[in-house]
Amino acid sequence: MVTLDWSDCPLVEIVPGKVSGAPLLKNTRLPVEAITGNYDAFRDEGLSQDAAMAETLDCYPEAGLDAIRAVLNYRDKHQFQAQL
Repeated sequence: MVTLDWSDCPLVEIVPGKVSGAPLLKNTRLPVEAITGNYDAFRDEGLSQDAAMAETLDCYPEAGLDAIRAVLNYRDKHQFQAQL
């Protein structure tokens, strides 16, 4: 599994000792991997991008739609760099 560097994403923080140092949505205890993993699972089930986004928001309403979109966009733009 390739690890993405979230350090340049303004919505993500990594705090040693907080949720084992996982990348988190800023000012929460919500791992970005939970957001991306749920979205991917919904897409794998055949949901459209919009439906997968809505279902992910239902799972994590505290994140907000804009933050979910931003996290997914960041991942999409930086995923290739992580594979190099």
